Amino acid sequence: MSLAAPAYLRQPSLHGDTVVFVSDDDLWRASVHGGVAQRLTAGLSEPATPCLSPCGEWLAYTGRDEQHAEVWLMPAAGGPARRLTWLGSDLAVRGFSPAGHIVFCSNHGQPFFRNWHGYTLDPTRPGTLPERLPLGQMDHLAYGPAGRRVIGRNTGDPARWKRYRGGRVGQLWMENGSSGSFRRMSELQGNLTSPMWLGERLYFLSDFEGVGNLYSCLPDGRARRRHTHHADFYARHAASDGQRIVYQCAAELWLYDPASESTRRLDITVPTARTQAA
Repeated sequence: MSLAAPAYLRQPSLHGDTVVFVSDDDLWRASVHGGVAQRLTAGLSEPATPCLSPCGEWLAYTGRDEQHAEVWLMPAAGGPARRLTWLGSDLAVRGFSPAGHIVFCSNHGQPFFRNWHGYTLDPTRPGTLPERLPLGQMDHLAYGPAGRRVIGRNTGDPARWKRYRGGRVGQLWMENGSSGSFRRMSELQGNLTSPMWLGERLYFLSDFEGVGNLYSCLPDGRARRRHTHHADFYARHAASDGQRIVYQCAAELWLYDPASESTRRLDITVPTARTQAA
């Protein structure tokens, strides 16, 4: 008799064939080819938004072991974690800049809890203060070809506010080259989130056709394509290593490969006692 129960896998990050994700309030590491996952943390609180570094050696994430959400860093293969910020506010790690700095968004110093701004932090210089980006309110930031950036504003998790179309709908703002000026991509419909670059195309999640799925377009918004076809549950928390995209749908992780234009579920086993579920 088997007592195994499926785990709830969420918030994945990708580097090559390695995927890191959250399950049972801990961080886990597994292969995109499937198999048994390796536990990375056994903390006292809830880690979130893990992001693998471009070199694949480091893992930045949002940690709450010392009460407030702060930026933490640990070896991607496992090991001691180090706290990098002391902001005392809400935040989410969003990735790494081309210079190798951690990118995160936070409402630190803001009068309203939803007014998040972008920051960068050099992980090689312990004790360095985060540098606030002069780009206004944002929840996501993606770096594209030649340094071109895309800002996500109000880009939370549309699965928690399905088919919302009000004043806080997710928006993507495209930089004009590397000029520092941005325009809203108003031609993209629905509640938008998770901007990512693969080559010359911008990928993102949208629910403009009813259920959240993965789409892409050119930088000017033309030639939009749909890449996934989930009909029952939203595609959520998409992340990319610049080659492929991993995302959550229901309680499972999925991998999209643009080379073959294919999507497949990752067959990952998480050997945990399901303490939080119990």
